[in-house]
Amino acid sequence: MVRHETDIAPVKIEGEGISGISKQILIGPNDGYQGYLRVFTVAPGGNTPSHKHPWYHANYILEGSGKIVMDGTEYPVSKGSVAYIPGNTMHQFVNTSSEDLKFICLVPEEGDRYQ
Repeated sequence: MVRHETDIAPVKIEGEGISGISKQILIGPNDGYQGYLRVFTVAPGGNTPSHKHPWYHANYILEGSGKIVMDGTEYPVSKGSVAYIPGNTMHQFVNTSSEDLKFICLVPEEGDRYQ
């Protein structure tokens, strides 16, 4: 399987504590992969909810800048930053810039809650 990111329509994510988020599933269980390779885009001023769950996140920042808040500590991120968020860690992604914050998010199969 080979495809391009632009072939995958972004899905707007909505819910409590969520602002300006869209998601693309690049590769997932439907492709035979035992997890999810996703791209999230956070609009300027947007954020994910502050939340935690049992699974990890492995992240790579593609574009933009902002911060990741993990267990109350703020970490600035920008293009090229990487982050590992262990399971059961309170976390949130926040775009603090005037440009989109775009990042890869790799999670195990149980980790894609927003279908």
